Amino acid sequence: MPQRRDTGHLISDEQLENAAKAYYDYCDASWYDLDPKAQAHYRARMQLALNAFVADAWRPIESAPKNGSAVLLFFHMPDRGDYVWLDKWDVQERNWLVAPRTAPTHWMPVPAAPVPENQHLCRLPSPSGG
Repeated sequence: MPQRRDTGHLISDEQLENAAKAYYDYCDASWYDLDPKAQAHYRARMQLALNAFVADAWRPIESAPKNGSAVLLFFHMPDRGDYVWLDKWDVQERNWLVAPRTAPTHWMPVPAAPVPENQHLCRLPSPSGG
């Protein structure tokens, strides 16, 4: 069994609560009418799903796009710590633009911009297509 990574520092209690509510609301039911034990069950399931997502968010550098797309890069420097930065691959120079002499080990796509509070997220289509 793979080792479980601690991702609690990446997912706040508020984010977990919002994810569990959104998942349950998708079922066209009210979160607030749900029994507290059932709410805890949904939170636990959502925590497991979010942990799995966050644990796999960083990808090996070999799979990074080399087409000029912006990505987040990760690099560990002994005795100096971990570094994360936004960068793009320079196709002509064949290196990273911001830090061309580093050797990042992992990358991840740039997350989507925040959604303004007054905008509602679209509901996902149901599996039956309705």
